[in-house]
Amino acid sequence: MSLRTRGSATIDKAQRRLALLKSIDENLNFGHGLSIEAYNNLINSTRASVEAHNTLLSNLEESRKTVAQNEEALSEMSERMLTGVATVYGKKSMEYSKAGGSTRKRTKQSSSKVTPVTTVLVTQPAQAAIANASTNGNGKTPLLQ
Repeated sequence: MSLRTRGSATIDKAQRRLALLKSIDENLNFGHGLSIEAYNNLINSTRASVEAHNTLLSNLEESRKTVAQNEEALSEMSERMLTGVATVYGKKSMEYSKAGGSTRKRTKQSSSKVTPVTTVLVTQPAQAAIANASTNGNGKTPLLQ
């Protein structure tokens, strides 16, 4: 799963607001740090931090892939090392057990017994059963006979 880089709706909104404020006055200044210049500096600073964040995510994703590849290579080599011990010493040897191999008992799997399926024999056909019925539950005779 790759990490998602991000944009900033806040930066986009502030950039549009800056353009609108500049349409009033290029040097608008309300005092107490509320000026076009300070606003523009904060927008640029925020944009730079988002870009730095996205760069870090990209580097982190690259690092994650490198670690995964190294782990895969290590796992493969571990398996090959164990196979080498099995080839030289045998799978039933003490050396194979020391290397982390397990001696599995290879017994023939017993097949599960299948229970026979019993069939229910119908002693009467359905029409004959209907014909033999005197009523259908409400005191009337059935239609099929």
